[in-house]
Amino acid sequence: MSLQPPGSIGDGFRLPLRAAHLLLELPHVKRVAVLPVVMNALIYLAVMGGALWWIGHWDWQLSGEPWQFWGPVGGWLHAAIDHSLNVLKWLVALPALFFFCYFTFTAVGMVVASPFNDLLSERIERALCVPLERPRLSWKVQAKLMLISLGDSLLILLRQVGWTLLVLPCLIIPYIGFIPLFLVTAYHTGLGFVDVAMARNGLRHRHKQILNRVHRRQLLGIGLAMELMFLIPFMGLFILPLGVVAGTLLYCRFDWEERLRVLKLEPPPHFVYPRLRSP
Repeated sequence: MSLQPPGSIGDGFRLPLRAAHLLLELPHVKRVAVLPVVMNALIYLAVMGGALWWIGHWDWQLSGEPWQFWGPVGGWLHAAIDHSLNVLKWLVALPALFFFCYFTFTAVGMVVASPFNDLLSERIERALCVPLERPRLSWKVQAKLMLISLGDSLLILLRQVGWTLLVLPCLIIPYIGFIPLFLVTAYHTGLGFVDVAMARNGLRHRHKQILNRVHRRQLLGIGLAMELMFLIPFMGLFILPLGVVAGTLLYCRFDWEERLRVLKLEPPPHFVYPRLRSP
């Protein structure tokens, strides 16, 4: 069995499209795919509703009585400034809220909806791979694996925040200053989606780094495809399952047995090598 060569950005870019075809072909999986969509929608509706309520009740006005010493002109000027400050409040707060939701939707969604994503990833892996005998895991082991998945998602989120802070100064560069931030967001988006399947199977950081190094361009391709779809109005709530399926596809295609053997790494306990069904 030969080592799988690194993929291209284009290969990764096409994986979410393949994921869409899979979801259409597997009706029993679509019901699972809806769960994280509903969860993320409720969370961000609550966040946005709370933020809009707080902004609406935020008193950004001049303090004190109207400027009576200028007569009617003072009262009019005081009211005009208060109105301008209120408009400015919304002009500043709404774009800030939009960018916050855009750049955190995927990462936060992966953390909060990780149990649902694990279930979707498991269903996809069963549909794609040759059925193998898997050990029955106790609820304690399953809970431990779930905590590992949640912790790894949080770690990816923290790394994304760190890299985001590093590239934020690039925004002052005209026209192209947004590109580093977009690439950082896209890469970590792809990484988060592939991490669902890896964490669910108990792989730790030393194992995950193998796939991350080999398929860094494919991870970026998945993230670019997903982030571009996020730009389509109202699409963000519906494409998270595509990313989970695309990440599971990449996980299942990776030759874990050969890579771990060459690098002399022991697989984690209870790990079952994925083997794709014959086409």
